[in-house]
Amino acid sequence: MTATVAKALVRRFCSEVFRNLSLAEEFIGANYVDHNNVRGGRGVAVFRAHVEAVGRTFPDFSLKIEDMIAEGDKVVTRVTGRGTHSGRWMQIEPTNAVVEAKGINIDRVVDGRIVEHWGEADTVAMLLQMGVDPFAGRKG
Repeated sequence: MTATVAKALVRRFCSEVFRNLSLAEEFIGANYVDHNNVRGGRGVAVFRAHVEAVGRTFPDFSLKIEDMIAEGDKVVTRVTGRGTHSGRWMQIEPTNAVVEAKGINIDRVVDGRIVEHWGEADTVAMLLQMGVDPFAGRKG
């Protein structure tokens, strides 16, 4: 698979799967690994659980691609996620604040499916937009 084809797949994934989770199997490999998932596990179920959690917290969640780079079997995507905080997230009750967070994802694509994912998001900015001081109570 060329880098151009892998980018096209990740672009479609970003624009379609968060709106239609039934497409997950089309994009996610059977042995998918999310390296940010501290509970571990493999496969489409791991991905589905993550997207369902995002959807419960931000029911109108959208993902905008800002930039994309591909080399070999990896695609790096700089994104902006946006949604209304309408559900509980990490002990934080809904604030109904519109939250926007920048992130960078790395996806490994093999045989037309995403098989590994690494991602970083600006959760400090998310917390601040929810009215939560992430540094409250810290000393030093």
